[in-house]
Amino acid sequence: MTDHMIKPEPDENTPDTRSGHASGTPQPVSAPKSAVRRGSLVRVISESAALIDVAAIMLTAFTAELIYSGIVVQAPIDFQRTFGLSLIASIATVGIFAYLRLYRSDNVLRPRYASLQKTVAGWIVVIIGLIVMAFLTKTSEDFSRGWVLLWAIATPAVILSGRFVVRQLATWMIGQGRLARHVAIVGAGPVADRLALHLRNRNPELVLVGVFDDRSTGRDPGEGTLAPIGTTKDLVARGQRDPLDEIIITVPMNARSRLDRLIDTLAVLPVDIRVCPGMPVIEGSVPRVSYLDDMPLISALKRPIGEWSWMAKTAFDRVAATLLLILVAPLMALIALAVRLESKGPALFRQRRHGFNHEIITVLKFRSMSVMEDGGAVKQASKNDNRITRLGAILRRTSLDELPQLINVIRGDMSLVGPRPHALTHNDHYAKIIGHYANRHRVKPGITGLAQVNGLRGETDTPDKMAARIKYDLYYIDNWSIWLDIKILIRTAIVVPFQKTAY
Repeated sequence: MTDHMIKPEPDENTPDTRSGHASGTPQPVSAPKSAVRRGSLVRVISESAALIDVAAIMLTAFTAELIYSGIVVQAPIDFQRTFGLSLIASIATVGIFAYLRLYRSDNVLRPRYASLQKTVAGWIVVIIGLIVMAFLTKTSEDFSRGWVLLWAIATPAVILSGRFVVRQLATWMIGQGRLARHVAIVGAGPVADRLALHLRNRNPELVLVGVFDDRSTGRDPGEGTLAPIGTTKDLVARGQRDPLDEIIITVPMNARSRLDRLIDTLAVLPVDIRVCPGMPVIEGSVPRVSYLDDMPLISALKRPIGEWSWMAKTAFDRVAATLLLILVAPLMALIALAVRLESKGPALFRQRRHGFNHEIITVLKFRSMSVMEDGGAVKQASKNDNRITRLGAILRRTSLDELPQLINVIRGDMSLVGPRPHALTHNDHYAKIIGHYANRHRVKPGITGLAQVNGLRGETDTPDKMAARIKYDLYYIDNWSIWLDIKILIRTAIVVPFQKTAY
């Protein structure tokens, strides 16, 4: 496995070290875990309708086979044939339904008559396609006409029944406040007014947080009726404290410099950022259009690691961390005993650090120093640091002092792989002098990361060293995959224990 497989390419977005960057210094907050990505469940439930459709089609096919062949005509049941045909039908149906946008949240949670028509019409197209395929391949005689007819008639009813169950479940969860999707609007004016009215009338699961604008709040009523409740800096602070899932910018897209500044400021939040196209698209750009119900919006910045990927990464982290903890538990017990025997003090060191969306978390490590610093003045470990114990030097060099963070991963504070968390005072310092530094908090911090396996460990005594780490962190966030996590974990085990930059 070579380094270039997971190294970022240098580009114009490489973090700089200029001061006074728009991202500013994030304030320490402790966001409630229940607020994190709760609104994204709406998309997960909507997109899971495709799995329900597959189950409905295949279960109906097997049921129709049992009823017709097993009971009506008492013929041999060919489950292999039924499975093959129903699988082909499922794939074709999901493809057609996706093309017809039947998996959008509004069509799943609030189906209109037109969407019901499209569901039936899409299934009819699939059946006609299967008949044509059977005719062309001269396999039509292999299938019972009675079974095909029973399956073709029953399937739409089962699909629609499944949608009804999903809709009732979602309606109940919305009533309980469990599917609330919190949306903020940036840019007051007529476009914001129309958008707010649309959100309130068409989307019961959407909660309008408010309108935010950096311009003066003393506005002409003709420019819009919704008064801003704060600036974009207020919105960032609120997004780090309270639930927030999406930001919609209503600034005209031909106001390029203003739009860029807004996106740059808001990019520290792990949310979807979209633009309501009230004006022409920026010249030369290729917009990514998404929909809020039937309203087209242009995606300016997607949240890192989308809903399904977030669930996959969380499951991978929890399962792998649990297995690793069981595997290394004897070693951890020996290390804890050795730490206690070598010097006075607890075996574990606890330090507050910034986690996902700047949430304050308590990171666990084996104590490797004679001090327990966790305040406003935390000095980084340096070469020949007299605070480091003899055992601590070994633990730090091999990263064995990080093993207790498997507990952080299991309880949801951290991931196995991600940007390394820093002490609060270091975090605040570097956020002031390194551009886009705060953007690393758009994902959970990790026990190891892309920067660490590429040799960037140890003391960051210059801004350039930290900027180099940030380059790798942001590359990881933009290019995440389970496979990338696995490669980093493998390289951590092979490379990190033998690096000489940590002390």
